[in-house]
Amino acid sequence: MRNKGLKIGFIVLTLLFIYCAVANIFATRYYRLLEKERKIFLGLQGIDSLAATEYLNLESPTERSEYYENFWQDKKEEERQEFEERIEYAFRKFGRYAPLSDDRIPIYVKYGPPSKREEIIPQKKMVTKTKEAVKPAEIWTYRKHGIIFDFIRIARAYELIAQSEFGDRVIIPYLKEVASDTCFEIEPTALLRFNIATGRFRQKKNLTRLEVYITLEIEDTTDLFISRIIRIFDKDDSLIKEKKNILIPQEGEQGIFFDEVNFWLEPEEYRLEIELADNKNMKVGKKTVLVSLIDYYNDAKEISDLIPVKLIDKSFTHEKFDKLVGRIISLTQTVLPVYKPFYFYAEVYNLETKNSMHRLRTTYEVYNKEKMRREIVDVMIKDHVEIGDVAYLAAEYHPMDLGPGHYIIVLKADDLLSGKERTAVTEFELIEVE
Repeated sequence: MRNKGLKIGFIVLTLLFIYCAVANIFATRYYRLLEKERKIFLGLQGIDSLAATEYLNLESPTERSEYYENFWQDKKEEERQEFEERIEYAFRKFGRYAPLSDDRIPIYVKYGPPSKREEIIPQKKMVTKTKEAVKPAEIWTYRKHGIIFDFIRIARAYELIAQSEFGDRVIIPYLKEVASDTCFEIEPTALLRFNIATGRFRQKKNLTRLEVYITLEIEDTTDLFISRIIRIFDKDDSLIKEKKNILIPQEGEQGIFFDEVNFWLEPEEYRLEIELADNKNMKVGKKTVLVSLIDYYNDAKEISDLIPVKLIDKSFTHEKFDKLVGRIISLTQTVLPVYKPFYFYAEVYNLETKNSMHRLRTTYEVYNKEKMRREIVDVMIKDHVEIGDVAYLAAEYHPMDLGPGHYIIVLKADDLLSGKERTAVTEFELIEVE
């Protein structure tokens, strides 16, 4: 065992030595360039990394100049002009300290100025009992491209840690209802695995909207039909609602497919039985969920559940996912990769209004659950001034450099007109992804 450990250690050290040697050669070649050439190299990294490497490895300024001219020979002159304007700005703005390491430079050269650039200062975190090194960060949003970039400052440069998408470019695989009040029965040969979650919202007085979220992983959608049966039983074990549908996968040949079903129920306790059947592969899966809506009796509960969400934007997938804030693709499992942005959705009711407008301040506090103490590791605060006595809250959350672990997020909704506070809580887990 000891010899094996020594061999692994030797291999790691060898790889580290090779990496450092290559990085050193790379940096040496970069710093031998003239300043103009350095800008060109950094710019080429943003639009053609192979061309950038070839340019860097050329021996003389004459060769590099010829290479650069040939690179643009078959391209439009306005493209070259835009490229050179961007590298001038990016080098001046982001290349002062560590231009080789700063990921903002190639992103700026490729996409230009972001629609929105948020600079996050260390006060983002509020640690009460321990000292924690907090890194400055930036969030760049490109609305036209539907892309968001998250950067964290490492030493003197900003490193790209996450890239996420929104808008029309994000295709959501989902299950479409093609027949209702029908299903098929099969003799199962295997278990069909799926995940479910629920959300509780007020619909109107003494009527609650129960949302049921379902995700199903499918390997091949060819000739596939899914039978879905949802039965709802009251506290006396009487069947009060039953919904049967045949579903077909849409917008994908494989992957995770999303589904949502809504019910309008009186504020009581219920048992839900959900059954899915796969006709092609002869698989059946069943799950049971207990749900209490009693808190919503007589409008007593004035805030909905806080729902972790994969995506909230203004694009359209299917009416089943559409709400006033846009399409909402809810998560059934809140185990998420570190650094990757995600969302939360909630509704707040019975708000005080002035001139038909409510004024609400939302504070999202993130706690480290595993440390079991009131340690706020992140905070988001936003004011809302909108029409009506109901607030529909869509929050975008960037974990940035939060490490792997279990977290609790608390939404505090302060009615600035009445002074009343409402609170909702949920949890999520961040994990490393290879």
